[in-house]
Amino acid sequence: MGNIFIESGNTFNIIYPHESLRKYILFYNIVFPACSMFVDRYTLMPDACGTLSLAFDGNTVFAELWGASMTPTLLGSEPNKYRILLLIQLSPFALYQLTRQNQAGFADLRLSLEDVDSDLFCSLCHVFLTTKTIADLVHACDAILYRRLERGIVSNALFSAVEDISNSHGQMPVKEAARRAGYSERQLNRLFLRQIGMNVKSYSRISRFNYALKYMQRSPCVFATVSQEAGYFDQPHFDKDFKAISGFTPQDYLKEMSDFYYDESGIITTLYPEENK
Repeated sequence: MGNIFIESGNTFNIIYPHESLRKYILFYNIVFPACSMFVDRYTLMPDACGTLSLAFDGNTVFAELWGASMTPTLLGSEPNKYRILLLIQLSPFALYQLTRQNQAGFADLRLSLEDVDSDLFCSLCHVFLTTKTIADLVHACDAILYRRLERGIVSNALFSAVEDISNSHGQMPVKEAARRAGYSERQLNRLFLRQIGMNVKSYSRISRFNYALKYMQRSPCVFATVSQEAGYFDQPHFDKDFKAISGFTPQDYLKEMSDFYYDESGIITTLYPEENK
């Protein structure tokens, strides 16, 4: 299939897309795995977002679509076998915008991108194989994805509800989110299932979980304070919900945090510095 000539950067190269794409594309993560860099327990925490993944092992490009994550994804040492990976981290509603397909059947699945969307597969594989620098790769992906994103099909009511839930750190009741969006609860749940892949309650729960993760990473940590900040009734409720979502207690998560991936983008590199002044 050819060789990839992209020059190696840092092990992880996390780069913002162009400003016009940031409603849908959160960041690009270009990874050059070192031998044994990823441990057997390496796990991605759920964040209700989808991902486009391209990986090259020296002979073949493997391209996948990862549906919105509702449960932890154990990658383990799998990435160690690749020379380079491109992970395009998407916003919760971006897969619907990109593929125009009902997301209800995509959640928590890793699917062949070629099977889901052969045109997108061919376009992304071509630039992955032919660009020579990280900057060129990101610019080329921006151009491909912009063509899919410029004509919006995501419901304005969904945008509104997602923003309200995010701003409340997942604490807004479903009834209130529906009222503010001008929908019934049933209508809003159908919208979320179709365009994100989960119902409103599940999305809110994962949003609150991720807010707690952010707080824990900033301040490791008095758990009673975390549970209060994240709107849990008390610390035992927080501990129970955290384990139900992640599979680990908050205490175990902090002890083994290097085994987990949760991006707060402390290593963001931007190709568009003039936009961030």
